[in-house]
Amino acid sequence: MQEAKKKKIRPAMIAAVVIVAVIAAVGIFFFLRIRRLETQVKQQNYVSSRLIEMGDYEQARILAAQTDQIRNNITSRQLLVLASGFQADYSSGIRYAEGYLEQEEDEAIELAKDAMIHFVNAEEELDENDYSYYEQCENLKEEVRTMLLSLLLRVQNTIKVNKSSESILAMLDMMSSQGQGLTPEALAELEKDNSPLSRKLQTAYAIQTGDYTKAFETAKKTFEENDSFENRAMLANLVAKSGSLIDGDDERTTELRRQQDELRQELNSLQNQYYQSTSATEQSKLTRQIENLQAEIQDCEDEIAAEPAKRAINFIETTTPISERDTVSYRLELAQLYYQAKDRERAKDLLVEVIKGDDQSHDPATMLMNDFIVFYQMMNGQEVKPDYMDDQILNVAVIWDRIAQLLNFIESGWQYAEAESFYGYVLSILDELYNGIIIREIDATRFPTVRVTVNVAMDLDKKLVKDNFSLLEMDERVTNFEIISNEEQEMDEAMSVVLVVDRSGSMGGAPMDDTKKAVSNFIKSINDNVKASLVTFDDSAYVECELTNNQNEVLRAIQAVNIGGGTNIYSGLEKAGEVLNNVSGRKIVILLSDGADGSRGYIDTVLDDLNRRNIYVYSVGFGGADTEYLSYIATRCRGKFIQADSSEMLGEIYSAIGNYMVNDYILQFDVVMSPEEFTRNVNVSVDVNDAFAEKEYHVGVPYENIVDEANLEPEADYFNQIGGSWMNRQQGGQE
Repeated sequence: MQEAKKKKIRPAMIAAVVIVAVIAAVGIFFFLRIRRLETQVKQQNYVSSRLIEMGDYEQARILAAQTDQIRNNITSRQLLVLASGFQADYSSGIRYAEGYLEQEEDEAIELAKDAMIHFVNAEEELDENDYSYYEQCENLKEEVRTMLLSLLLRVQNTIKVNKSSESILAMLDMMSSQGQGLTPEALAELEKDNSPLSRKLQTAYAIQTGDYTKAFETAKKTFEENDSFENRAMLANLVAKSGSLIDGDDERTTELRRQQDELRQELNSLQNQYYQSTSATEQSKLTRQIENLQAEIQDCEDEIAAEPAKRAINFIETTTPISERDTVSYRLELAQLYYQAKDRERAKDLLVEVIKGDDQSHDPATMLMNDFIVFYQMMNGQEVKPDYMDDQILNVAVIWDRIAQLLNFIESGWQYAEAESFYGYVLSILDELYNGIIIREIDATRFPTVRVTVNVAMDLDKKLVKDNFSLLEMDERVTNFEIISNEEQEMDEAMSVVLVVDRSGSMGGAPMDDTKKAVSNFIKSINDNVKASLVTFDDSAYVECELTNNQNEVLRAIQAVNIGGGTNIYSGLEKAGEVLNNVSGRKIVILLSDGADGSRGYIDTVLDDLNRRNIYVYSVGFGGADTEYLSYIATRCRGKFIQADSSEMLGEIYSAIGNYMVNDYILQFDVVMSPEEFTRNVNVSVDVNDAFAEKEYHVGVPYENIVDEANLEPEADYFNQIGGSWMNRQQGGQE
């Protein structure tokens, strides 16, 4: 009996022991993994702190952001804030600090924020006209650096790692721009170190030298040990970039190559028939067949090129947990892969989700993308600048480079300048969204009835109707608006167009020849009721032809233009404004330039004047033009910027601008929420390319006149009387 019980007990005990062993093994596995992760975070934070100490702030900033993505930790966030401060990027530093402090208190971040705010507040007290202004600014920055340095040393002393190890010195040597890069000795030292940061640097070095097989092997090992999104993205990006080099062709690619070979053989046969044929009819038939085959071969080539990216997409989608899919990192990574796979529609959908989303997360990817969008809007003249942001506008490419490094995109710096880069594609989507429609003006003189004039700056096959528009006022949807534009009135309304053409030395030859053709075609295409003028500029500006309905006068003037000297855009726009003095109806300026402006310090003065007089500016960038600057000019004056990638495109661009000029819609509605609010906002979107525009407006008295009004006896209740007292004075007291 007892022996039977023992037999029953023994299997149960064995099972229990096995279960305990499994639980213990799992526990040890996760314990060791957490220890490795903690060690990695500490090591990367220490290297980041040393990079700041050595003055390599950008590398330190990116590494701190990557470390925080691996695991949210206060030290990485302290270093992110400090790196921004040392770079004098106080706007980002303050924004990061405020975001992190919303989640948890931290004395170092609070002190760093106070130091940067100290600079912003002190700078406001300085007189810009004082000859020592710049010296005083530098002294203030030095004060901030001194405060931040003491904080950096405090943060660095909290990081417990082997700070004298040869591998850390090798990492610093590779990552610091002040060092000599990765020497053979440093590489050998890194290969002895099996830490994640060491492997990350080895992967980066292999990519840099074009050894994608080595890069893939190292990245794969890193991913197998830690399946963080950063490691997953690196592996996917390597497959997308050089999938066939890494592990050969898959079945689909092999089949496509076989089809392509068959098509090429057929093409050779047809080409031989063409050369031997003497019949014009037969040659024409063969030409069509040859062109069709060439198109099929190219389709195969495109699909072969896209196949590695499709494999990478499958990898990302099947290995990313559901909990990580609603993030900016995931959507940006997928958008980039879909772009490489030639699926531009899916890439666009993902980018629109990111751009139009309202993600308030404080992870590095979200904050960087928010920065990117804010600076893009500022670059395009939109008034979205936070109060603490200085007037220096960062190049959006700098912020994009941080995003690309954070997500391990394999796209070199020179590729950013290419129209076919993912960076260029992201900018084109932003352009569609933010510049596809333009809120020209908001008329609140009939308040609470409001009129919004919207220009749809896109090529459309037909007129838009109410159902195409969506309208939000004070973030509340408005459904009872109406489109009140009168087509007959629009046709009869006078329009005056001044063409402002760059005639500087760099426009000589083909650029000027193509410009003359484009301008001539544009003049021939406009209606008889449109008056046109021609202004040219180099170091100065010249009226080549006054406003006239006589097309021949403008055509003769453009053909007579000769090449001049430098580039003074300010003078060209100022002269255009003079031409449009005392002119009624719509007033349009079309600016074409191929170079950077030598007078940009004065540009806001003339833009303010043109904007005040409701003169719209369309700008066309040509050659090596400063696209950000020309875009800023157009957006400030409620127009649109268009880049001409080649001189042959100019004709199409001028034709498109001709369509945009008359593509205005007036939406009228009654406010639905809080009519007592003085400062209000409107958002208009159309169901074409997801485009939208938003603008703030002020009821009655224009915002810039509020200070003047403060010392005057009110002449009207601006909520109930048309236009407020300011408008009454402008109109002689008439309602």
